[in-house]
Amino acid sequence: MDLQTILGKLFANAGAVGIEGVFQFVLGPQLTCWSEVKASTRTEAGRHPNPDVTIEVAPNDFAGIMSGTANVEELFASGRLKIGGNMGLATMLPQIIDQARYGGAPAQKVDMNKRYPTPPRRSESITAARPVQTVVERRPRSELSRQEFEERYLPFGTPVVISNALHDWPLFKLSREESLVHFAELQGITRHGDYVKKTFSTERDFRSTSMADFIASLDSPAVKGADGEPPAYMGNNILPAALMQQIKYPPYFDASLFIPPRIWIGPKGTLTPLHRDDSDNLFAQVWGQKKFTLAAPHHREALGTWSTAPEGGLDGCDFNPDAPDYERFPAARDVTFLRITLEAGDLLFLPEGWFHQVESVSTSLSVNFWVNSGRGW
Repeated sequence: MDLQTILGKLFANAGAVGIEGVFQFVLGPQLTCWSEVKASTRTEAGRHPNPDVTIEVAPNDFAGIMSGTANVEELFASGRLKIGGNMGLATMLPQIIDQARYGGAPAQKVDMNKRYPTPPRRSESITAARPVQTVVERRPRSELSRQEFEERYLPFGTPVVISNALHDWPLFKLSREESLVHFAELQGITRHGDYVKKTFSTERDFRSTSMADFIASLDSPAVKGADGEPPAYMGNNILPAALMQQIKYPPYFDASLFIPPRIWIGPKGTLTPLHRDDSDNLFAQVWGQKKFTLAAPHHREALGTWSTAPEGGLDGCDFNPDAPDYERFPAARDVTFLRITLEAGDLLFLPEGWFHQVESVSTSLSVNFWVNSGRGW
């Protein structure tokens, strides 16, 4: 395997996704190589004296990553890929791989720690033309057919909570103690420090953590946070393949449209500030309670919205619905915020474009499914 040539191609345009640093790859005692990503990329065989990120993976798994038959996040979750060093940079690796495999010509460099103006979306005109929504309906899964979902909620981007939606999930039926057996060999990335103030930034404090150890520690004082900081949060990790048999895909979209599901685990007090995604979302609450604060897409300007890339996609907000600054954001007085609490067993349909803030009311495990529904922009 010509590792140096492969890495040279992998990182050739890595700067386009907004990173700089040294990535060390270790595929075996005699198979090591590193790439330094700056304005231009330099790749050398051997070991770098001071890498920012070190990645250890078996040669066959690395070959699978490069051929597209293996997922780097899945390999990490299963313990077959080890990461050391700057985990903030490491979390960019999937984007670097996508850029290498699908990016085509060199792209404009994007600074992930910069804020860009947010372009409008089609979902904004849809909600602006409809009556103001003041409540999120709650429907039992047994009474909401796929046909009604497709006719009443999907085309208008209308949020709805579907209750008793996880009764056929093995993971939902397990006690926390029983579920630890399934998490024993898995790992995830946890957020630490004041990750709320550094929303979407690569400068957040990320750490590699055993899933079983993290879950077992959730009720101990050590994870509750200090100096007003939110507690540690294992947020937005890929759902490991070992857990796929423990869940069911929601029946409201064709299976081919789903993006690989994500898992979120944390104690009371974890917080994701107001933001919006670029896909429809089905959010399943497995353990505990989570509080959602929603605002319709057309309130983009009133909420001080900004984007992590020039074309938009992942959009944050400067307005805080729990500590409103109406002098700075006077138009936010006209925003109708919808507040809902998801109970264990609930499934929330969160349409593309809807702003949402999420807070754990209690120890919580959630699984979400982003969907390429085609409704989009």
